[in-house]
Amino acid sequence: MKTSIFLSLMLASVSLSHANPEIATVIDQEYGAATSEGVVLLQSTASAADPTQWSVFARDPFRPGELVRASLTFANGAWAPKAAGGGTKLLTRVPPQVIAFNRIKYRSSDALKIAQQNAMLAKTNFVTASYQLAADATTGAPQWGLALNGTDGNEVGFIVISAETGAVVHQQWDNGLASNVPGAPVSSPEPGSKGERAADNVKRAARNAWQWTGDTGVEVGHFFKRLFKSNNN
Repeated sequence: MKTSIFLSLMLASVSLSHANPEIATVIDQEYGAATSEGVVLLQSTASAADPTQWSVFARDPFRPGELVRASLTFANGAWAPKAAGGGTKLLTRVPPQVIAFNRIKYRSSDALKIAQQNAMLAKTNFVTASYQLAADATTGAPQWGLALNGTDGNEVGFIVISAETGAVVHQQWDNGLASNVPGAPVSSPEPGSKGERAADNVKRAARNAWQWTGDTGVEVGHFFKRLFKSNNN
């Protein structure tokens, strides 16, 4: 389906920092409302700035239980979609709710700024971020999950931010600091204590909740490698 001239002009005027909700419009125009209303996940690879490429996963409107995937690339002032497959094996886990794009008030660029502010408070530096957008399983609120990478490409932090309110839902850093209480300062429990073990469990659950694929292309650091070891190791 061809994009209308009006839509092309509108998309050309949209800056990257305000492009996220327009992704649903692009999918709608290219593949139809049934697909755009079934988007469950956006993903990008690691980027130092606002992403110019997204993978869009949506429920297949014609095959229950299957997904379709499209890649979106920003070029010449507009998003260009391209079909990128379908089936039951695109994701190892599928987000249970579709994304309500009309509830998005904080874009990926806003999420990056919030992540930078919290990284400073946690005394951690990162140079790139991998983005994911999905809906909270209980409330349906859209949330950003950002994997934050250091100069060596290893993951040094992970943060979940409400795309609706900008609140930090969860954050964890490779120096042991973490918080899953919105607005609370990050803290570190005593090494070897019950508090540390409990904190590790919270971190593991929060991070695993965003592992929609088996291979995200992100090389995690030693802290997260230790965190994701099975209980038998």
